Amino acid sequence: MKDSNLKTDLRSLVDRYGIERVSREVDKIAVSARRAADGKHDPARAARKNGRQRPRNTTPEYVGKMDISPERRTAMLALAARFDEKSFLPAWADIRHFCEMYGIEAPASKSRAGAIPRVFKFLAGMEPGELQKLLDQRAFSGPSRLGPIAEAIRQHGRAARGRRDEADATAQDQGPSHPRGSPSSPGAGSAATDLRE
Repeated sequence: MKDSNLKTDLRSLVDRYGIERVSREVDKIAVSARRAADGKHDPARAARKNGRQRPRNTTPEYVGKMDISPERRTAMLALAARFDEKSFLPAWADIRHFCEMYGIEAPASKSRAGAIPRVFKFLAGMEPGELQKLLDQRAFSGPSRLGPIAEAIRQHGRAARGRRDEADATAQDQGPSHPRGSPSSPGAGSAATDLRE
């Protein structure tokens, strides 16, 4: 009974739109149905098509999926969290510097997100002690970590000024030094007296 209804509906569609147009539409429907059945439907592609972007995985999620030893995992996850917080390799220039320091080819993409696989695959090969050292020293933390260096320079400048001020005070305690030929230097006064006479 259903087959007779289908045939009647199809005959009515063919009469209305023509056999070729109906066949093309049936083929499109068949392809879509096969893709959905095979699981080839890409939700990310559909989301992009609809104007929505798939949220990217966080760096800790990326590291969590890596096959690494437990002793490396803790340090790697901490570095991954710092990467997302931008307290580890906060800018592309920092990533490029990191790659240069370790002899890694810099990623072609100049985005921090694009650098995650290359950087974290390299880190996964480091010894756990080296990873911990990166964490403890807050290495590759970008310009924000220049504060201690700037403070050391300021302290050095204060100390240098203090030494110069001390030297000036000591010189004043010992009396003024007079250049040659000034009235208070020996011989200069007699010349002045001779001129007045």
